[in-house]
Amino acid sequence: MPGRKFKYFPMVISAPSGGGKTVVRSGLLKLNRKFAFSVTCTTRTRRPGEVDGKDYYFVTEAQFLKLRKEGKLLEWALVHGNYYGTPVRSVMTVLEKGRIPVMTIDVKGARSVKRLFPEAVTVFLLPPDLKTLVQRLRGRGEKPENVAVRLETARSEIKVAATFDYLVINDRLPETVREVAAIAELETRKIGRNLDKVREFGSQLAKKKKF
Repeated sequence: MPGRKFKYFPMVISAPSGGGKTVVRSGLLKLNRKFAFSVTCTTRTRRPGEVDGKDYYFVTEAQFLKLRKEGKLLEWALVHGNYYGTPVRSVMTVLEKGRIPVMTIDVKGARSVKRLFPEAVTVFLLPPDLKTLVQRLRGRGEKPENVAVRLETARSEIKVAATFDYLVINDRLPETVREVAAIAELETRKIGRNLDKVREFGSQLAKKKKF
């Protein structure tokens, strides 16, 4: 459960709809095996090409509410009429394997993860400009009325971007993926995450009488 010591930490990637968090996550998984996808569950309809258990766990509303009631969700949110949530077990399984669970969730969910996993690293993605965001939403086949709703949601999400650890501008995908991977690498080097190694070295020095 949260609070245990692991080699790595959860990495949360949030962005407005169309910000590119899903493709960045996929890029990380291809770049390095230390990254692993922490599968979330949702009540929304499966999109063409999506695989149950790989992209999401597609569940009914009744199943989702049962998971929530039993405390089996790390975070959850109602987004555009659909429920989304991260099973605690999904994250713990990845951490126990010595890998970095990558979660692509909304800003509210990111705050929930940070409360339970203070060591989590949060990254907020932004497209280079509003025009690009609108183009990406339309490119996904979103209806005009849905684009308007998602842009309004983006307005409120951007207001809390300052609460995230890092901001990355998602302009060119390969560069964005490398930048997020570099953030993860930087975080693994922080002294606060490596105090056990520092203390061990100090203990060895204290016991050494002659050099």
